[in-house]
Amino acid sequence: MIGGLYSDEVLRGLQARDRAVFARVYEHFYPVLFATACKYLKDRAQAEEVIQDVFLKLWEKDFRLEHAAALKSYLFRAVINQSLNSLQRNRMTEDHHSALQYLQEESYLCTFIEEQELRERIHYAVEKLPEQCRRIFKLSRYEGFKNNEIAHQLDLSVKTVENQMTIALKQLRAALLDHPEKPISAGSRLRLLVWLA
Repeated sequence: MIGGLYSDEVLRGLQARDRAVFARVYEHFYPVLFATACKYLKDRAQAEEVIQDVFLKLWEKDFRLEHAAALKSYLFRAVINQSLNSLQRNRMTEDHHSALQYLQEESYLCTFIEEQELRERIHYAVEKLPEQCRRIFKLSRYEGFKNNEIAHQLDLSVKTVENQMTIALKQLRAALLDHPEKPISAGSRLRLLVWLA
């Protein structure tokens, strides 16, 4: 598993934004990167945010590594830099424990509300898709069917299913990601990018 992650194939997959490769890299490196961020920040919520930011940048931006073996050091360096930046931006005094407790509770509540709003936005956007497009998308993303299975189930060609999925993904990206007046957090954006890849 580890050796497989340090291959040129994985590097090409990341550069091509292959969702399966990205998920594999994320799942493998997350525990040790999270522990690294926690070591610097002493705060699990901030550490989680740092990891999400690093992987969001990895997904959204073009990056170049000379060889696949540099991937681990690239991720560690990015997490450390992001943690240090976070400490500089969000330096808090520990003189007022009650104020800190309030902030933590408020942060949890804001996260909960944001996730609820995101679910509603996803539901609304999916329901606005054309009927056939919507059925195909739900079978793919909600029920896990492959394109050929959807084609067989709906008596369509695989090409039609692929075309309808392309339309669905394009419309959902526009509806959910391209609205500066309704910004979403880095963590939510990352989940959407992977889900809609």
